[in-house]
Amino acid sequence: MTAVPDSISARLARLAEEPHSTAVVRCSGPVSAEGVTAAQLLDGCRRIADALRAAGVRSGDRAVVMTRDAYQLVACSYALTSLGAVPVLIEPRAEVRRCLDEVAPGVFIGEPLAHVARRALGWGRGHVRTALVTGRGFPGQAHLLGRHLPSAAPDGTGPAPRVPEPRPEDLATIAFTSGSTGRPLGVEYAHATLAGQLTALDAVLRTRADDVLLSCFLPFAALGPLLGVTTVAPQVDHLAPARTPPGHLVGPLLQHGATVLLGSPAVLGLIAGHCARRGLTLPSVRRVLSFGTPLRPRLAEALTKALPAGAEILSVHGATECLPVAAIDAEQSRVLRVQPPPGHSGTCLGRPLPGVEARVLDADATGLGEIAVAGPVVSPGYHARPEATAAVRTRADGTLWHRTGDLGRVDEAGRLWYLGRKAHLVTGEDFTLTTEDVEATADTAAGVRRTALVGVGPAGRQRAVLCVEPERAARRDAVVSALRTALRDHPHARRIGTVLFHPRFPTDLRHHSRIDRVRLAARAAEGKPW
Repeated sequence: MTAVPDSISARLARLAEEPHSTAVVRCSGPVSAEGVTAAQLLDGCRRIADALRAAGVRSGDRAVVMTRDAYQLVACSYALTSLGAVPVLIEPRAEVRRCLDEVAPGVFIGEPLAHVARRALGWGRGHVRTALVTGRGFPGQAHLLGRHLPSAAPDGTGPAPRVPEPRPEDLATIAFTSGSTGRPLGVEYAHATLAGQLTALDAVLRTRADDVLLSCFLPFAALGPLLGVTTVAPQVDHLAPARTPPGHLVGPLLQHGATVLLGSPAVLGLIAGHCARRGLTLPSVRRVLSFGTPLRPRLAEALTKALPAGAEILSVHGATECLPVAAIDAEQSRVLRVQPPPGHSGTCLGRPLPGVEARVLDADATGLGEIAVAGPVVSPGYHARPEATAAVRTRADGTLWHRTGDLGRVDEAGRLWYLGRKAHLVTGEDFTLTTEDVEATADTAAGVRRTALVGVGPAGRQRAVLCVEPERAARRDAVVSALRTALRDHPHARRIGTVLFHPRFPTDLRHHSRIDRVRLAARAAEGKPW
């Protein structure tokens, strides 16, 4: 059997070599937290694996894991992996019932609230045969919701779980897309995929032995211990990340001296705003990783004010199907935005990470085309959706490429330039506009928080509408004047027929950072603000 290079089992074995190191810190509120050592985590994984085996969970079983507790998510995911079962991660706000019908999971693991929703809304009905509950138990729970799993971190005196070495092609997990650009799809990760993603993340994080990672995205907390870094999981409002009390983020960061901060622009904006209002700084942070959507210069500038000199801010690009792909330093991105190479516009994403290949397919005369990715970070495909998989796969020059749906170019230095989503092109009778080309310039206007270019009308005869979300205290007439100035020399500014103001853009469920342009376009068609 061919071994998986740097597999989960190999990384868990390395974790066991540092039994007294803190693996996960589960937070509750701005200061309360519980540290879990590597020995405790591995002991807990084994105990949960024993309970899963006793409940009838077997190799190959697909098991939904739905809990907001970082330790329980990590321990249950590792325990399932040790049994050869397949964890399934899904947004609790997505089309859960349809997604579960597609996956047909035999096992459902979750906190009591998730099981209440499962029973009330019919999640997994006809498929789930084993229901297991995390968190505190209560009388009658086994009859009402399911058998209780050991949820408290043990003392760590027990042995680690035995994790067999997987085959590269074995299915490791299924993670659903958020559905922000269409129906949620179950993305399959083989063990080789996860190993490739972890290796690429090593290159981005560049962690040291004493690093502490504050992960503001719960699923990433499951990867932190495998990356060999103490992972602090703050109490983020996972149903609405942008509404998380900022003290729940900054408090744990300061308390545990986080050196690496990871989050979406929406969450990083909460941290930057809180620090500005309270006059706080983040002296321990040396690297910030922003993901979910390209980082805008204004947010990078606000973060810089709270960080020590020399701290690095990286904008990381990728998707559920291929993560991560590329990364760029925020300062370099700002300079390139002001002085792009000839023939380039939009937002520079940086060079592909080691082991990742990227190219542009179906390019026009200007080099604009669809960004495609190849390499070990790319998912084998979508679960039970062969037609969807076939639609995003292309073979060129002997390599199988994943079409990302992103439009872009590659410059002479090998850097990727992002011009927006292919599905969001605005096409008029005599023009075609990419969203990022216009928005990257419009977003620099004073008083503008962000903008969104949408097309109103049928493709080929659309009217270009620029939607504007202003800063809270900005005057509308001043913002309009600033927009005129910012777009004065833009070659496509004259194509913008209407400007509409919206107090708050609708965004995706997962990161609260990607703009829901379909809803914006529907409102723009009515000529109304949100």
